[in-house]
Amino acid sequence: MREDKNRENISFKKIINLYSGNEALNIVARYGVFGVLWILLSDTFLEMFAGDFEVYRHLQTYKGGLFVLITMVLVYILVNNRVKKIQDVTGESFKALKELKHMAYYDTLTGLPNRAMFVSKIKNLINKSKEEFAIAFLDIDNFKYINDTLGHYIGDDFLKFIGNKISAEVKVPDMVARLGGDEFAILIKGFESKEKVSNKLEMILNNIGNTWNSGSREFFISMSIGVAIYPYDGCDFDELLKHSDIAMYAAKKEGKNKILFYEEEIHEETLRQIRMSNKLQKGLEKKEFELYYQPQAELSTGKIIGLEALVRWNNAEEGFISPDEFIPIAEITGQIYDLDRRIIENVLVQKKKWEDQGLNNIEISINLSSKSLISSSSFSRIETILSDYNLDYTNIVIEITETAAISNIEIVIERLNTLRNKGVKIALDDFGTGYSSITYLKMLPIDIVKLDKSYINSKNNDIKDLSIVKFIVLLAHDLGFRVIAEGIETLEQLDYLKSIKCEYGQGYFIGKPMRIGDINIMLYENNCIVTPAVD
Repeated sequence: MREDKNRENISFKKIINLYSGNEALNIVARYGVFGVLWILLSDTFLEMFAGDFEVYRHLQTYKGGLFVLITMVLVYILVNNRVKKIQDVTGESFKALKELKHMAYYDTLTGLPNRAMFVSKIKNLINKSKEEFAIAFLDIDNFKYINDTLGHYIGDDFLKFIGNKISAEVKVPDMVARLGGDEFAILIKGFESKEKVSNKLEMILNNIGNTWNSGSREFFISMSIGVAIYPYDGCDFDELLKHSDIAMYAAKKEGKNKILFYEEEIHEETLRQIRMSNKLQKGLEKKEFELYYQPQAELSTGKIIGLEALVRWNNAEEGFISPDEFIPIAEITGQIYDLDRRIIENVLVQKKKWEDQGLNNIEISINLSSKSLISSSSFSRIETILSDYNLDYTNIVIEITETAAISNIEIVIERLNTLRNKGVKIALDDFGTGYSSITYLKMLPIDIVKLDKSYINSKNNDIKDLSIVKFIVLLAHDLGFRVIAEGIETLEQLDYLKSIKCEYGQGYFIGKPMRIGDINIMLYENNCIVTPAVD
């Protein structure tokens, strides 16, 4: 952009110089030199060849006519040369101006209108027309994973693909623009109803398709969309864009790949999330997070065979805050990366203490978010942490959910194999809550299946849920996996799981999550540990 401005300034300087007195003086000087030389040389030649005065006089007449003719040709050449230079420089300047205008209002990567043009269009529409319209704010779900795993060049190709697809679906008088990064915006004029806007956006998403191929890799495409309506959701561009942005983030929180319209309740929820995010940051700085451990038992004997590390937050102002409340926000804000690393490091420190006390055969399970697993930078730091401790990693279990697998199956498989190469076991948590669980049993390098507590805690012992539990246990065993049932709260549930050969389980009936001191006492009483160490 700066180079084009400099080129424009230089071009205009050339034009000014061409019209300046210096250039005119240059032409006059050349003409003057020619005139003087003509007079001196022509008179000398006439005196040499003219025999008498009469011949001399006639030759002077012819000489004057020839002088006029030559002068006309010379002036034409000089002036025409100047005009051509002016035209060349002027054409160059207009071309530069055209390029500058295109760069100012169009995105260089996708060729779509950019934020500046979109802002100008919306402001003109508000100032010159009172018609209702909608702004749809589109954000590509999990785009960062493509950049992290394949690099920015492939990411740019993906953005161009998305831009071309959306552009092909948006027709005049509507408009699509790339606002920056993986964010796009669509202006939908002539707003009639939310239903019609939603249908139009659904059609755009359907025509984009569900997958994108880059070489041998296939990526799942999903976009979260937030919509604001003028004038109901804002009377100026900034307010409309802010509210559509808020709706878009709400769509992401609800599971992504959704279209949500802005509502005041969404705004209030966003403000709550911002406040929670700020508290999270302060909590991380003040080390308010603590690990509790929930026992996992062999159901046939009652012997404690493992522990699941669960993070708890005792906030200085509000007391205990549920993980269901702060974990989703930590994932949205990216604070989950720091939290995951701290949890892993604290677990490894505790595992080392237990091994030093003779407790070598107890498995410790750690929940790892899908974001930390897929992010290259975060996973690299986790690998570094694992390398810092001299432990028996065959008794460390990393638990993942189906969400991680859905994001990018190839990367997930690669990362899980990296962990398994260190000896770490992999557990698929909350099994049965997704749509493709059985597929993941086949594809993922896992060792343990954790049966979701919703099946165990089924009301009135629903026969369908009990049948599903039995089927999953049999299937997992046939595939060579261990099964841990979550959420065991009654003796009746325990007896049923034992009857269908489910060998392991956890839940309040077996033991609640406990602080480290309480869990040490419990381990000692179960003859799992040499001394009842209390930290």
